[in-house]
Amino acid sequence: MKMKRLKHLRPVALTALGLFLGRGAQAETILDFESIPPGQASNQPILQTFGDNAAASSEGVTVVGFGTPNIGLTWQATGGRWDYYNDGGFLWSAVQLDSSNVGDRHEIVFTPNAEQVSVVIKSFNFHPYYTSSERFTYDVSVVAGSTVVSGPSNITFRSESVKVPVSINYTGSPNQSLTLRLDRVASVLEEGETVGGSGNIAIDDITFAQLPEIEFAVGPQVLSTIPANSQISVAPDRLYRATLTNLTYAVVPGSIQLSLNGAPVSPPPVITQNGGLTTVSYESAALLPSGSTNRYTLTYSDNAVPPKSYTNQVQFIVAAYTDLQLPPPIHFENFDNTPEGTLPPGWTSVSLDTLRDFFSEPEITMTNLDSAAYTNWTVVDVSRFTGTFDVYSRFYNFNPPPVGWTEDYQRVLSVNPSNVVNGVFLRNLASGRMVFGNSGYRNDSLGQVLYLFSPDFDLTGKTDVHLAFHSLWEQNQDSIGAVEYSIDEGLTWLPIVYMLNAAGDVIRNPDDTIDAFATFSTVWGDVARYLDEQGATQGGYYGAFIGVTQDKWADLGPYISPRLDDNPVESKRVEVFRLPQADNQPKVRLRFAHAGTDSWYFGVDNVGFYSLASAPLQISSIVRVGQNVTVTWPGAPGLRLQKSTSLTNPNWGNIEGTEGSSSHTEAISGPEVYFRLAR
Repeated sequence: MKMKRLKHLRPVALTALGLFLGRGAQAETILDFESIPPGQASNQPILQTFGDNAAASSEGVTVVGFGTPNIGLTWQATGGRWDYYNDGGFLWSAVQLDSSNVGDRHEIVFTPNAEQVSVVIKSFNFHPYYTSSERFTYDVSVVAGSTVVSGPSNITFRSESVKVPVSINYTGSPNQSLTLRLDRVASVLEEGETVGGSGNIAIDDITFAQLPEIEFAVGPQVLSTIPANSQISVAPDRLYRATLTNLTYAVVPGSIQLSLNGAPVSPPPVITQNGGLTTVSYESAALLPSGSTNRYTLTYSDNAVPPKSYTNQVQFIVAAYTDLQLPPPIHFENFDNTPEGTLPPGWTSVSLDTLRDFFSEPEITMTNLDSAAYTNWTVVDVSRFTGTFDVYSRFYNFNPPPVGWTEDYQRVLSVNPSNVVNGVFLRNLASGRMVFGNSGYRNDSLGQVLYLFSPDFDLTGKTDVHLAFHSLWEQNQDSIGAVEYSIDEGLTWLPIVYMLNAAGDVIRNPDDTIDAFATFSTVWGDVARYLDEQGATQGGYYGAFIGVTQDKWADLGPYISPRLDDNPVESKRVEVFRLPQADNQPKVRLRFAHAGTDSWYFGVDNVGFYSLASAPLQISSIVRVGQNVTVTWPGAPGLRLQKSTSLTNPNWGNIEGTEGSSSHTEAISGPEVYFRLAR
């Protein structure tokens, strides 16, 4: 896959220099990442157990003297993640600040598990990857609760592939959790410098200690929870999981109690034990309010004499969602009665994958993404995406697989916390079987161009026609996903939605509105191409793959939907679109298109036509709080918020992210701004 997370870590010939802090004779723990712990893979999210309760040296952890047997670590981030990275001694043995952009935050929480223990955060090293003109700047601070107790210190440096030492030396109070916080902030660039890449930076030699140097006997501890504490954008269904581990004393299962917002959960949680682990599970279909703040409180006791009681609280914020109300469909297809490797009756497909790689598997093999099975749209059993696919025909031509290949297509089933239909949260957006168009993990030299056509649906006598379907799309740099419809048996096509990479491929005017003609007509070197019937190479621009004719491209701005690159969650949606020209039409046909060059996938399930009465265009409130203004309205599919800075010569522009939503908050800027709703 052309995933940017892989491109960021491509090694170059550099000389690695080290400045190591805190390696004195005193008792301390150093996270040096110089070897890989069991169960940890390089360039993958760091295990949450890494660095916990270090009483002796282990893979990636060096203990000097007494160590930190009573301190546990939590690795958390906003806008990115922590990746354990060890390239075998070539350049990096560190923990990568993956997707560290300006405004993003990476944190390590140091938590004592005994009342007498204090945490000492000593030092660490920033470690950029390349020798280059890149500059990185971070605010480094230590936080206790919501209070900054040390810093922030502004650390700025140019990438020289050498370690940049940061000394902290802060000691917390007994039983006080401390958070080492790294905030990426804007850099002041010197001549010839560029902003440091979001995946080209790591830290290592993280050095900390505990006081006093005594190992205290403690009871069972919570290893992990779902949701995590302080997690935002949590699914609204009431799903809770906690895993506890026994230490010196064990948890007493009968003592476990779980409450939500102060009230005991109903039904009671399910308690299971396996070896030294206890799992607390709770589920309820009842939805929590959109955007609400909630708290789970878990209490339990150990088997000490006398027993000790413990409390673990998880506060989280539910994702903003709109409860989409759909009536019974006029027509509906869920693909469940269609055999794998085929299409439902009346559905057809066209593939312009005209130059397949010589080493691709020629047989139809549903477990090989690079086989003949995935040269076109096809129905696939959803359960396959819980397992592993062969990629680039690895088993066929014995090539080594890329990093992450075993899990990459499990992201097809990633959960978007905002999908709610008729009061039910859709944790599983696809079920049974779905129709699937694949571009990823194929080496076809010109790319992959796939079209799926529905049969003609009779909508005679139907008004307010909407199309709804479950979309399992993932954007990958140069790919396009398009949906169109026809009312004349495919002679001409009308727009529904065009999904394109928000970063760079959606071309904008100076006023930030979308220049649709330029977006569809610009030729790119990495966009898919194909051979026509005369053997001439076609494509290379996004308009080559849509059905709407070129003379209408300039009017397609409202139908272009910018999507985030390589994001497995953002485009897993229940998509709903008004089809204004489908009302009372006897033959309405759909066209799904996916074009890319080794560029992820497009899954479609539960395709339905619905008659939905239009929601009123009415803003409910505009409220100012401090320097922000919040606009609210009755959300509905296809309804979006627009704004203009003048009513004399208004230039109304869509506010991204408001379609289907019911509120919008933004900072106040300029003397005046006007809002309106548009369908």
